[in-house]
Amino acid sequence: MSHKSNGWHFGALRASEAKLTDFRIEDMAKKMKAMAPELWAMLGLMLSANHMRWEEDREADDDGDITMADGYAPPGTEHVADDGLTKHQQRSGNMPLILFIMMQGTNQRCNALESVFGVFLHSTNTPQKVIDALAHMGVSISVDAIHNAVRALSIETHATIREMGRTLLVVYAYDNFDIDFKTHKPTFEKTKDTLTHLTSSTLIGLEHGVTKEDLRCSDMLWERSHLNPDADPSDVPAQRSVADLENLHPEVDHPSGLTRRQRYIKWKFLEDLYEHGPECFREFAKDNGLPEWVEKVPVVKMRHAPARAMDINQSKVAGNIDAIANLMAQGGVGDPMEGIEPESRELNDVEDMREFVILWHGDLGTGERVLGLREQRAIEATAYRRYQHIIFLIGLFHLKMACADAIWRIFLRNKEDRDDPSSLLHIVSQFRDRETGTIGSDPGFRRMHEVIQITGTALRLDAWRTELQHRNPAWSTLEDFSATMPTRESIEEVANHLAMHYVAGYEANIFEMRTEHDLDERDGQRENILLMQQYFLLYEEITFAMNYGDIGRLETLWPAWIYLFKATGKHKYASHMTTFMTDIHFVYPEGLK
Repeated sequence: MSHKSNGWHFGALRASEAKLTDFRIEDMAKKMKAMAPELWAMLGLMLSANHMRWEEDREADDDGDITMADGYAPPGTEHVADDGLTKHQQRSGNMPLILFIMMQGTNQRCNALESVFGVFLHSTNTPQKVIDALAHMGVSISVDAIHNAVRALSIETHATIREMGRTLLVVYAYDNFDIDFKTHKPTFEKTKDTLTHLTSSTLIGLEHGVTKEDLRCSDMLWERSHLNPDADPSDVPAQRSVADLENLHPEVDHPSGLTRRQRYIKWKFLEDLYEHGPECFREFAKDNGLPEWVEKVPVVKMRHAPARAMDINQSKVAGNIDAIANLMAQGGVGDPMEGIEPESRELNDVEDMREFVILWHGDLGTGERVLGLREQRAIEATAYRRYQHIIFLIGLFHLKMACADAIWRIFLRNKEDRDDPSSLLHIVSQFRDRETGTIGSDPGFRRMHEVIQITGTALRLDAWRTELQHRNPAWSTLEDFSATMPTRESIEEVANHLAMHYVAGYEANIFEMRTEHDLDERDGQRENILLMQQYFLLYEEITFAMNYGDIGRLETLWPAWIYLFKATGKHKYASHMTTFMTDIHFVYPEGLK
């Protein structure tokens, strides 16, 4: 088994991404068992000598624990799976590891598992002493060998980045990260900031049939740009507003009488009932399906390659200039004539990108600094120096974080809004009573995301209970309703009503409620819950659209969130979202769009 022909020799100096990607311990376990069945059976017998342990393994297997390879069933056991082997033993990772340690003892070059594990240890910043100890145990390769493997992988990645970049069919994404190098002990007399600001990035290949001709529009866009000091005013498109985005995907009449948004809301009410309601509703879940697609991007496996980290602080405009120039150099693209005398016959060894645009991806702060960079460089003589090739893309995950923050500002920022029994903080205290202080002050995205999802689910289930009890006082709980064995049609009829009357908008019009009744006659708590349902469902819908790639649905949500951002003081986001989407639909040519 330790012979080189079996493919388990791993030369650190010839390490490659393909070798790491193709490494699978399950395949190795099958091959080991086929090559040395008696040795495999003996190890299985030794590992399963304890009859009680065998029973525990069987129970673990029945519980669905994830393990990794085969084992051997000891004689006399009653539980026999296919080929006399349990799924738990088929996936057990102990036996391949033991065999690899034995094989390395026979031939030190037989170290595939140890090499992959060593690279993993390096990626997790494992201390050198720990790696040395594991290497002596035969579980990992040495530190020097790991460094050789990392160096070989870096060389391969450098070539991959250059090959991808020179196609021009890539997106460059970059962001800052910080490392605290605590290399000395600060004193009162001498202190030093140990926090270092760096920039990480990656290249993402463009899929879905994108061609270079789709990106050959740099000059055309510059002629129509308001940044161009020499542009003909008649060529510069008129500025658009959020109102121009409201009919990008026109509604069509639906047999149910519900709008597209209400149909999603109905689906969400049904999903929550089927998933979190009484057990008998589970049988309907498989037929609930998904909402209709507005414009869905096909799912493909995208190619990407991490670029070399840069010792650049991109919190300033100058830092972004350096980061963009560095990434373009890594990708092997640029202006062949940059820095070359006109009479010289020499050219820079880069892919000429002067006629093309390049897509850049980052957060809002990065977008602002890139815009500032283009404004400062607008008077330069060449396209390369003007950075006119930059098309900046908004990060949708950062947008989702902004949505969660907007909801926090609406329901939790003002302390006087927390005293009402229908307030969000009061509801949160029912399931996160020890975290109300943090949630009310600075919850962070992950905690706020969970608050929105858990509270929204509870409110929608309570809406089911309220409406059912209104229809029949005997149905005081969802269990009472489920005991009547309702049909799918009757459940969906209630869901239609909930979508129309239990969420603000359309039939449940808050503004009409305010004009129809005096302040002392209005049901303030009901109005609060209706609005809370509306905003939470907008968040659920934008999350759904992002998760499933329904870009059309995402665009239909754009105006609603722009209005919410303006109302909550997030004017920068509202402005950038408006500019980004109006440029896509009213400025960019069809291929780039």
